[in-house]
Amino acid sequence: MIVKVRFEYEEDIDYMVCPAKVGRNINQLQKDFFKWLYNRENNHPYWEVVEEDEEGNITYGVCYGTDAFIYWLNKVRFTKGKSVARVIEVPKVPPKKNNYVLIN
Repeated sequence: MIVKVRFEYEEDIDYMVCPAKVGRNINQLQKDFFKWLYNRENNHPYWEVVEEDEEGNITYGVCYGTDAFIYWLNKVRFTKGKSVARVIEVPKVPPKKNNYVLIN
């Protein structure tokens, strides 16, 4: 299944290909991805230091794109060793699933 991936506040659009069972559950997977992404107990490469105060306390944020969602699908959510999703070029046939929104 081809799924359109876009950021709410950006013009860029990516497309990913995945099995139908993943595409049918894309809304729930999006929610699970955000829970994982913003959980400070998860050590992933998308954390960034936003600021450090005078006492050395650090505030973190995340910086991510479609690659983070693909990483999470392939390495965290579905861990049987086989990739379930990948980014593709703009498809010649429009995707059946019209929207998948990653909110910035």
